[in-house]
Amino acid sequence: MKNSHFHIKLSEFRFEFLLVALMMLIFNKIFISDNETYLRYVWPLNMVLISVASYGMFVEHSKPKKVLRNVLAACSIAMPFLFIKFGESLIFLRFLSIFFVIYYSFIFSEVMYQITRAREVRLNVIIGSFCGYMLLSMIALFSYLIIELNTSGSFEGISRVPSLIYNELSYFSFITLTSIGFGDIHPITDTSRLTVAFFGMAGQFYMVAVMGIIISRFSADLK
Repeated sequence: MKNSHFHIKLSEFRFEFLLVALMMLIFNKIFISDNETYLRYVWPLNMVLISVASYGMFVEHSKPKKVLRNVLAACSIAMPFLFIKFGESLIFLRFLSIFFVIYYSFIFSEVMYQITRAREVRLNVIIGSFCGYMLLSMIALFSYLIIELNTSGSFEGISRVPSLIYNELSYFSFITLTSIGFGDIHPITDTSRLTVAFFGMAGQFYMVAVMGIIISRFSADLK
């Protein structure tokens, strides 16, 4: 009974909780400069929060989808601990990057599904839209990591230390989506250039499409 009540409450504020979890995941490196502390303590906590948030996202779905959610969430929690042990293995780093592209795409698809089905514009829809944008940046980040791990030197202006590459490409993923283009990091291979171009277009399309949905729903509410 208590578990059901918790799930209902978590579902009610699912976008708010997901936003907090994503903000912590992406921006807490601002306050934690020590990379070892981040990897051992903060990153595992972040993944627990993301997993709990995803638990609240999937309420009205079939059992197979909920099982998939639980499996992906459990794997995401395990990844930081596995990284500590196998972080020097290129094969593991590739697997980790591919996994997180799948995991964040899975959550992103559900966020977009719920936003597009919303009948009226409320604060949670706006928050959910922002969550979708942040999830898109995480998908871009790990896509860039896959490219860099498969072909070292695909991006100019980054270091060659795996834990530092994550931070640098995390920053670059937002630069890509917003189309700011400072030029401190840039792709230099065909694969990396085309992938960056894709996410640049995806970021712009997302903003236009989501704003269109919000405005259309808001206009309908006024009528």
